[in-house]
Amino acid sequence: MQALARAARGLWSSAAAAAVAGRGHYAQVRPSRGIMVQVRDGNLERALQVMERKMRSSGIERLIKRRTEHHVKNSEKRVLAHKALMARVRSQELGKKLREILIKKIRGQ
Repeated sequence: MQALARAARGLWSSAAAAAVAGRGHYAQVRPSRGIMVQVRDGNLERALQVMERKMRSSGIERLIKRRTEHHVKNSEKRVLAHKALMARVRSQELGKKLREILIKKIRGQ
């Protein structure tokens, strides 16, 4: 995430500063999707911090990390597969319990 912010800082620093200076009090930097950050009084560093915080809270950071390809050890694969299996089992058990409860309510027991 820090690397992404540093790259954005390098791209936007001169262009955004010139745009902010030309527009007066504040300007808006609108990314292509989802997150909108306001640059106030030419304070680009603060706007990037706000953007990072919004990305973390919205889950974009997790999506980016999930999409990056890196080597996963076999032991990690086993652990992740076991966790996914247990989550599916819990979900199925919860579904069965809810169905039983609904059936009892419908039948009036």
